[in-house]
Parts: sequence; C-alpha cells; structure tokens
Amino acid sequence: MAAGTERRALIVSSSEKGTEFFKKCLDETFTAEEATCCAEARRRMDVKDYDVVVINCPLKDEFGTELAEEAVKRPCMGVMLLVKSDLYESVSYGMERIGVYCLSKPISAQAFLHGLSFTIATNERLKGLIKKTEGIREKMEEIKLVGRAKLLLITKLSLSENEAHRYIEKQAMDRCEKRKVIALEIIKTYNA
Repeated sequence: MAAGTERRALIVSSSEKGTEFFKKCLDETFTAEEATCCAEARRRMDVKDYDVVVINCPLKDEFGTELAEEAVKRPCMGVMLLVKSDLYESVSYGMERIGVYCLSKPISAQAFLHGLSFTIATNERLKGLIKKTEGIREKMEEIKLVGRAKLLLITKLSLSENEAHRYIEKQAMDRCEKRKVIALEIIKTYNA
C-alpha cells in the first residue's frame, strides 16, 4: 500500500480468533473496525464508508452472503468474503458475479494480503470510473440545459441557433460563469 494513505476496513467476524487474525494482517495504512454480526455491520456501514469490508462466514445472525450483496452495492466499497473450503465453490460463483472477492478458509496471511491487494486495486479502479462517469453526467446535464436555453432564446427572442449559442457563450465569458449557470438563468427568465 502507498505510504500516507490511510484506508478504513470493517472486519465482520463472529470469531474473536478470526478478527484478531485479520487485524494483525492489516498494516498501518488501515484503520480497522469490528462487527460481530451482520446487523452491527449494517449499522456501521450506514454511518461510515469503508474501503474494504472483510466478512468471515458464517456469522451469528446470518451466513454473510446477504451482507456482502448489500455492501457491494455501496459506492467504492471493496468486499471480501471468506468461506470454508467445502462451501467455497457453491458460494464463490454467485458472489464473484456481483463483484465480491471470495477466499477459501483456512487461509494464510499471505493469501489474505493478496486478496486484500486485489480488492483494493479493483476498488481504486472503480473509484476512477465513478468519477469519470460523474463528469460525463454533469457535462450531459449542461448540454441539455444549454439546449433548452437556446430553444427559449430562439422562440422568445427570434434569435438564430448560432446567435443563441453566441449569446450564452458571451454571457458566460463576460460574467466568468459556467454556461450551465447562464442557461439556468435564461430558463428561469423565459419559462416564468
């Protein structure tokens, strides 16, 4: 892990021994919190965001797959599910299809760290894609608003499309505002 970047981990394990093992494996770049059951883990995830959630199955109140399914739907949260080797094949197929990284128990510290590294790397890639998607969504919203504003200028002021476009661009430059702000003002003015 890169120095200076602290990550948050939630360890969900009914076994004290398991919790200690995972905490010991996490290095100083992680702040680890613990939950002994799914209900407690859900409460913690509702309050805080975690970079990774480690679920050591089975848990007291549920097996743990339901929690994994919920956790993986949260943005930018990597999820690791550890299951006994005799259940690994039946559980991993469904979990991996939704983005949960599964590991078979018993597990060595080295294998756990490899899984953790993979989970974090995948999570970082997802964060980048989410950021890129948000930028595209904002740009699309701006294009729609500018289009609506141009249509209003064309219909209400009898401007050509080029004139309406130039008007919005000039207003944005003269006032040091984004085109979106100018478009919203035009829509507000002429839609009233």
